[in-house]
Amino acid sequence: MSGYFIGPIGQCFAGNAIPFQLGMEGGENLGYKIGEFSIMNKISQRMLRYYDEKGLLTPKKDEANGYRYYSADDIQILNTIKKLRRYHFSIEDIKLMLESDGEVVNAFFQQKITELQEIAQGYANAIEEMKRAVEAEKTINRVQTYPVFQGTSPSFHAICFRETVNEDGLELFMDHLQQSVKQMNPVLCGQHFAIFHTVQEADTELYDVEICQPIDWKKGTDDSRIRFFRESPCISTLHRGSYDSISYAYRALHDWATAGGYPIQGPFIEIYHTDGWVISNEEAFVTEVCVSIGAK
Repeated sequence: MSGYFIGPIGQCFAGNAIPFQLGMEGGENLGYKIGEFSIMNKISQRMLRYYDEKGLLTPKKDEANGYRYYSADDIQILNTIKKLRRYHFSIEDIKLMLESDGEVVNAFFQQKITELQEIAQGYANAIEEMKRAVEAEKTINRVQTYPVFQGTSPSFHAICFRETVNEDGLELFMDHLQQSVKQMNPVLCGQHFAIFHTVQEADTELYDVEICQPIDWKKGTDDSRIRFFRESPCISTLHRGSYDSISYAYRALHDWATAGGYPIQGPFIEIYHTDGWVISNEEAFVTEVCVSIGAK
């Protein structure tokens, strides 16, 4: 059979083509040295050795000469590894998947789909936040001020839960409060709030936080989740918008108390007048930050 080869710069030669039948899983099952296999599959020798160390793709050793060879069947295994790496599976997961049946592999896929969907949603949310930030820059730059109010917090009862959580866990913790309040079905008498007791020294992303919902407590109600808050002098200010910059509200209270000679007593409290329970637009959130103070 005559034909020609088209190279990078055009037709190179004409002549007789020699037919060679090769399927995806073999043909002649020749052995390939690591350098040859590396070139054929566009993968570094270092990565092939790494896959060998991890037990994903192990070449066969020729006892006669001591060389190690990859087979044509190993090409399909390597292509599967490449595909699973592209799907963001770990080396450990890939090893298990290569050793497992179709049902187990499908379970891995379903778990990874859920995981990647959550990551994608996180990126989508970040993109929307950045878009809003860009639009905000196009408008008049409104500097938020934090007037500080001094007063007295009245006594009240609240259903409370305390836990050590990270920022993502805090949102789930809030959902837990909401579900518990629904089940209890008390008469509500105020906005839900969070008391930030401490930040963990070993992990600055963990908070010792107590979330509470003020309720109308009736005598005789015995529930360990219900806590009594005493009347106390306090200062407060309002923060509008995303929680990303709420530290400015904390600073305003701290500076006001320091300048006036008032000692801060107790942890800071965030009261959520408008939050994710009510509206999805973070820029419309209204949060009151307050803290108890002592006498001069």
